[in-house]
Amino acid sequence: MIWEVFRQSNEGGEFKYCRDVHAPDREMAKQFAVIQHGRRKPTNALWVAPQEKILSISPGEDLGKSTADSETAVWVVFTPNFQGYQTEAGSVEATDEAGAKALALEEFSDPDDKELWVVEEQFLSEVNATQVAFGGTTDKAYRFAQTYNVDPAAEEVAASEGEQVEAERRRGEL
Repeated sequence: MIWEVFRQSNEGGEFKYCRDVHAPDREMAKQFAVIQHGRRKPTNALWVAPQEKILSISPGEDLGKSTADSETAVWVVFTPNFQGYQTEAGSVEATDEAGAKALALEEFSDPDDKELWVVEEQFLSEVNATQVAFGGTTDKAYRFAQTYNVDPAAEEVAASEGEQVEAERRRGEL
């Protein structure tokens, strides 16, 4: 089964599509998403949703008829960003797929939009930073290899070693 994955970089930010994972069930999909999509870039939370539950709609497309005979549900809407990836735009409340599609097009569609995605909120499963330790970081500090047997005769080598020790002390690594 294919599960689509959305990443939230920081708390309160929008979720952005970051590809898919293949997993037999929801729990495995969440674990695979953490491993594949939560380790490189800064991540606060991930959503996974079954691919078949994500509805695609384009402006001008036939929406079908809304039955409006069931309870209202929340549907999350994703619009394409400048790179072509779907980004969370907001949500609508509708009783069925046709109603959700119509409201999404009405509220979030631009003339340039190629495709909107709509998914019922109940099908989104979240993994957040309180549940797992994501690995993404923006701290790419250069580390001088202090364990190498390097002759510190060069001024820049001696200076760099001192700077690295001080940087590690500030980060609490020493």
